[in-house]
Amino acid sequence: MQAEATAPIAREQNHCAVGCQSFYLYRSRQIAGSANALLGGDVNLKQLQYFVTISEACSFTHAAEQLGVAQPALGQQMRKLEDELGVKLLRRHSRGVDTTEAGVLMLEHARGILAQVDAASASLRDFTSRPRGRINLGLTTMMSGMLAGPLIRRAADELPGVQLCLVEEMSSMLMEWVAEERVQIALAFNVASVPGLRWEPVLQESLYFVESAEMGKTNGGTIRFAEVAAHRLVVPASPHSIRALIEEKSREAEVTLDIAYEVHAVSTVRDLVSQHMAATVMPYGAARQEIESGRLIAKRIVDPEVKRDLFFIHSERRSLTKAEVALKAILFDMLGDEMRRYDQWAPIADRQASIEALQRRPRPVGRGWFAV
Repeated sequence: MQAEATAPIAREQNHCAVGCQSFYLYRSRQIAGSANALLGGDVNLKQLQYFVTISEACSFTHAAEQLGVAQPALGQQMRKLEDELGVKLLRRHSRGVDTTEAGVLMLEHARGILAQVDAASASLRDFTSRPRGRINLGLTTMMSGMLAGPLIRRAADELPGVQLCLVEEMSSMLMEWVAEERVQIALAFNVASVPGLRWEPVLQESLYFVESAEMGKTNGGTIRFAEVAAHRLVVPASPHSIRALIEEKSREAEVTLDIAYEVHAVSTVRDLVSQHMAATVMPYGAARQEIESGRLIAKRIVDPEVKRDLFFIHSERRSLTKAEVALKAILFDMLGDEMRRYDQWAPIADRQASIEALQRRPRPVGRGWFAV
């Protein structure tokens, strides 16, 4: 594969750190003015901090002591805030002060704005230091088998301040865990769209027809989908992602699949194929060792092609940390090497179309939907 095939990944690496740092600077300024944007007028962060402190202390006197601000000045700022918003936020009484109904609502918004400011400041501090912290990285079984060892070695050398924890699971589970922020980032195939995630298309993978290396059969080349369908096949049971994909292609080609066995375990599928009991459809990497040793042969499926997209995913509720940006660059570099070495990988030509196709897929149900 030509070197230019990895150009999107190379551009990502070159601009990732600079782009993210610029984003954080922009975001910090944006949040700093968010009180005005959300509430209007001359409301500022200092007034919000004063209001939150008074509300939590239930006392102007105690709040003034905590803030190191004269009590009259504190009262003046609160009057300005109430005048600007046109509502009464605080109610004085003999025991101190409490919030009005409007004040309770305002308190929730104020805490949220101040939390965003703190998060932006922490992110900026993070980008001025060496990458550090713990990252839970989700990988599918196949991606883990291909990347885990080299990735751990590179991360140890290039990111000594980062504690990397690899989590190996099915694509559908990885998506759920990233959405729940149990895993910070992951590489997952396009099983289905899950709310709360930011999807970044990375690579496209061709699926292969794999069979035993019997006398007279040659490895490599292509095979038409109609020919694949004519073989006895061992495939995962529905609704496995590969099963769903080949059934979709069989409808396109107007052919009927000859499914002899349904097996979820990749190792068992390889064993059945090696024993001449059936052929299968799987990623090249799932049987690379057996193919390169000559026990199995593989042909790329065409007419129609059977492909799936690999995505880099993280929660849309937050931006990547400096450590995650650095690890992402390493991952993309390693995947670029894979594209150059093996022709089953290709860059995604239309990234927006890839995302739109993913969003049209139904949400996975239980653990049945998965991709290795």
